[in-house]
Amino acid sequence: MAIIAKELVKYDKILKYTSTYEDYLRKDTDNSFWLVNTNKLVRYYQGVDGLKTGYTGEAGYCITTTAKRNNMRLITVIMGSQTSEIRNKETTEMLDYGFAQYKLDSLLFRNSNLGEIKINNGEKEKLDVFPEEDITFLKKKTEKEDELEYKLNLNNISAPIKKNTKVGIIKVYKNGKKVKEVNAIVKENVNKVKLLDLYIRNLSKILFP
Repeated sequence: MAIIAKELVKYDKILKYTSTYEDYLRKDTDNSFWLVNTNKLVRYYQGVDGLKTGYTGEAGYCITTTAKRNNMRLITVIMGSQTSEIRNKETTEMLDYGFAQYKLDSLLFRNSNLGEIKINNGEKEKLDVFPEEDITFLKKKTEKEDELEYKLNLNNISAPIKKNTKVGIIKVYKNGKKVKEVNAIVKENVNKVKLLDLYIRNLSKILFP
């Protein structure tokens, strides 16, 4: 459940729904009805925006919760509780502990613009480059600060290319030591330029350098 939750929170649209405490479903129809989120923490705990409650006789009361504060997102999983009140209490205690004891050192986020890459033979000649995922490090608040840096290595890219295509590698260093690599991607589709348009483009560069 924790692994599934880690993937789900990458999609903002999912959190849009899981963070809704109450609303009408099937609005403007004869079958509309009022629905209240079974995850009461969405309303009563700061930062909670999902994810899933559950109950069976064999599994007991379960909940997978995620909350975000100060750019740090935590995920908790409780299984086998005797009541929903107990599962909520235990979740609250876990989140309280996590937010009190830990913080994130952030290097880059998915919306961090890393510059441009040249697109060979594309309708667009350049595209902005972004990390495929947030580059952050969890640490205790009592630990000393780390020196974080990265190096971007871009590939030679030719059109056509699709959104989220890998165009390079981000090498991440902590205190001078490489600790991970993250894909660098583009967020737009680019079609191959037509031959006539390519001729006009190259001619313009010659005439108007």
